[in-house]
Amino acid sequence: MELSRESVEILIDIVQNRMEHMQISDREELREAVLLQRCLKELRYIADTGERVVDTPIRGRRRKLASLMNEANIPQTMRKKAS
Repeated sequence: MELSRESVEILIDIVQNRMEHMQISDREELREAVLLQRCLKELRYIADTGERVVDTPIRGRRRKLASLMNEANIPQTMRKKAS
């Protein structure tokens, strides 16, 4: 299924709004923030190039939160809330 550029832009807005209003108080919410960051990155890629992103299966153990936060560029203010 293909998404129109307008649909992708709306999804980007929804993800950004969710992230702005998110308050991280535990590890699950931090994982959700990282997932939303990844989702936003993929949506922006789709909006810029018009290509679909290939699914990459997740294998093995879950990564440590510190590496996830660094990868997703979680702001320092959110990191303090999660501690």
